[in-house]
Amino acid sequence: MYGKWNSIREVMHMGKRMRMTLPKKEEDLQKVVEEVEETHHAHHHHHHEHVEGLDEVLHTIDVLMDVMNTRITDLEEKAEFLREEIINLYKLFGAVIEALASPDEKRRELALNKAYEILSKSLKNKGR
Repeated sequence: MYGKWNSIREVMHMGKRMRMTLPKKEEDLQKVVEEVEETHHAHHHHHHEHVEGLDEVLHTIDVLMDVMNTRITDLEEKAEFLREEIINLYKLFGAVIEALASPDEKRRELALNKAYEILSKSLKNKGR
């Protein structure tokens, strides 16, 4: 069909080394056109698969970024809550030590009331 070559690929490959001659018969020329179109469509389809794959990857990355941002926000809120709780623990320990070290009953009672208030506040915050 293409002279001594069996397909358009051979003709195109050989065309790189030497001048390519077009087939003389109309049906042979049509066959060349069809093969070139098939090659072009295959390449075009392959390109679309890459673009669709890229869109899928970008969408997945976008969803994962949203999930990550949500988790970061949640962790920041938890870290702030824990920071406040640590502060309350130090205040509570201070009030208990003050009560234990107080020489008179009145100061001990004031320190224990202070500890109770700190503990109550912390328990109310825990329920938020």
